[in-house]
Amino acid sequence: MTFFRRLLARLALWMAWVSGLLFLLLAFYMTADGLSRTLGGPFTGVSDQIAAMVLALGATWALALGVNAGTHVRSDVVLPLLPRAARRVFDIFALFGLASLGWLLAYAFYVMTMESYDIGAMLPQSIIEMQLYIPQAVSTFGMLIFALTATVALLDALLAARVGVRGSTYSQGQ
Repeated sequence: MTFFRRLLARLALWMAWVSGLLFLLLAFYMTADGLSRTLGGPFTGVSDQIAAMVLALGATWALALGVNAGTHVRSDVVLPLLPRAARRVFDIFALFGLASLGWLLAYAFYVMTMESYDIGAMLPQSIIEMQLYIPQAVSTFGMLIFALTATVALLDALLAARVGVRGSTYSQGQ
């Protein structure tokens, strides 16, 4: 389990770096394209489609890193006041909800991608000739890694609680 968790953590970190670098490149591209258009120079005309694809990738590829870092949104108002054992139980409930949501979203993304593939859908109102399932498949991969990471973190927390470890690796990351 530890090897698989480390492998997923490295993959999540790499995916987050790719996502962040794409956002940085998108900022430079949008700035250059906007300035060129404003100054009367040439512009691409596809900046909105490229931004949409980068945003979709960035939104899904960084989720797994959030699970590993323990940075997803929870109500932590009362949590610090509880004993360690109760915090572990709430960590497990939070990870169960996160893993369930991850698998639900991964499945929904997969179905959407396959439907786009089956009907041969193209990017809507775009001068970029690309089938719609290609960017959807990239986002589906991000959701799958998110679901796997949340499930492995849940199993790790359950094993740590069963063994009686003072805190799972998940709760120590917060």
